[in-house]
Amino acid sequence: MVQVPVNRRDTLEPHRSMKFFFYADNLNPSQLKRRAPEHKFLFTAYLPDHSVQFCRWSTQWRCGLASVVPSPGEKVWGAVFEITDEDLKILDEFENDVPQGAYRHLPVTVITEEGEKLLVTTHAANPIGKFKPKEHYIDWVLKGLKQWKLPEECIEQWKAYKPA
Repeated sequence: MVQVPVNRRDTLEPHRSMKFFFYADNLNPSQLKRRAPEHKFLFTAYLPDHSVQFCRWSTQWRCGLASVVPSPGEKVWGAVFEITDEDLKILDEFENDVPQGAYRHLPVTVITEEGEKLLVTTHAANPIGKFKPKEHYIDWVLKGLKQWKLPEECIEQWKAYKPA
């Protein structure tokens, strides 16, 4: 009887990757570098028929955290990155600012600036209430929006979230 060696593909294959739609604070370059160190920017895009709501509380930010929620006719701008399985693991660990299970991976179809539709993954919160963002959180988000050159309409929308 001939013995077949054990398949060691799992240790020899490079990291698998996926396309992930980031929005809000995860677009900030400092945060993105910590949470998805192997990320590769692909393109900007928007998530149709969704809006931003601040439906989770952050002890780190001491304010509401942004999430995408279904909302017909609205759109949320962000960027699509290629991230590795290891990036995803780190990203999920950083979401521990909120209780386990507070965020979930969600398959969504985004639309590029050229009008192409693409199925990607994003994070969405399991809402627990309505909270207000604070200026320092919005400023952090705006830095990321400008870094990735998101449209002016997106930047203006985030500025409108600042407390009066």
